[in-house]
Amino acid sequence: MIRTLAAFAALLTLQLLPAQDTLDALQRTFRTEMQTLSAGSPSMERVQALMTDQAKRLRAFVAGPAKGDDRWNGRLMLADIELGRGDRNSAQQALESIDPAEAPAMVLTSAAVMAQGIGLTALRDRLVQTAAGKPAPFEDRMAMAHLLATVLREVPRSDAIYDAALQDAVDDEQRALVRWHRADAMRDREDLPEDAAFTAMEQLAKDLPTTYWGSVAKDRLRASQLTIGDPGIDFTGRTLDGQIWTLSNHRGSAVVLAFWSAGDFDAPNLVALLAEQQKLHPDLLVVGVCLDRDLGGIRDAVKKLGVRFPVLGEGKGTQCDAALRWFVEGPTVQVLDKAGRVAALGQHAGTADGRADLVAAIEQALR
Repeated sequence: MIRTLAAFAALLTLQLLPAQDTLDALQRTFRTEMQTLSAGSPSMERVQALMTDQAKRLRAFVAGPAKGDDRWNGRLMLADIELGRGDRNSAQQALESIDPAEAPAMVLTSAAVMAQGIGLTALRDRLVQTAAGKPAPFEDRMAMAHLLATVLREVPRSDAIYDAALQDAVDDEQRALVRWHRADAMRDREDLPEDAAFTAMEQLAKDLPTTYWGSVAKDRLRASQLTIGDPGIDFTGRTLDGQIWTLSNHRGSAVVLAFWSAGDFDAPNLVALLAEQQKLHPDLLVVGVCLDRDLGGIRDAVKKLGVRFPVLGEGKGTQCDAALRWFVEGPTVQVLDKAGRVAALGQHAGTADGRADLVAAIEQALR
């Protein structure tokens, strides 16, 4: 299924430099405001009032202190907020205020996605055409190719980007990375068979097994078929205090892998439950894998939530090693027993039943 427009907008506007007068800082403020408001079960009128106020502040930001790419990413975010408010005209104005001559190719491509979503075909076509003629960093080109192949359905343009990247690759690692991106995009393409992405992943793992992305493809395929009792999938990450953490080094302990995000409303419940379980079971090992990209935001969330277990947070989001290999794209909890076998998958702490199931899974893993 193609991911939502808002999800793409969030993905594209989170990769910014953290500083006091940046879009990143404003996003943190907006996120905190919305979480605080939502905690009180607000009326739709209050939510709309907050979004209106945020749109006003964001409009002032992009017209004033915004610098560099914040000027254009800010306009993308503004268009997204206006759409959330149901104000199509204001969203259109925000998109049309992006300068094609100055804005990066990635911004233009994501703006084209939003323009398409509200029926601005002429604007969408201009943005795609202009973006195609601009140079862009490798990661931006891969993200552009993804959007072109999926949401924008400009498959020939997408293929041209992937083909050029393969031609420019200097070794197998680079070739494997390009093929990974191409296979990943296939998951969201409605013009291909449902198993096209998995077939491409299988071929990548077979052709380039000694590369990092070849090994990730192999593990992701296994993760898609993982069941209770299967061996867990090994991974390595770096904790916020700089320590290397590898799952296989902790064989002999029951392990809870808590994939979480600061923006997840269930995060406080999860942290509290895991703290309680560690108090009851001192030999229980919990490791958090934060799926956010903003390192400053991760550290703030750890402090605010009172997280006491180690957190792997490298600012890579769902592209961190653990999430890639376990095929995790959103908050979830996996539990491993002392032998390193899967005891539970897809657990959560969002409901009373969910919390009871997670506690039962932990107790089972500790036996």
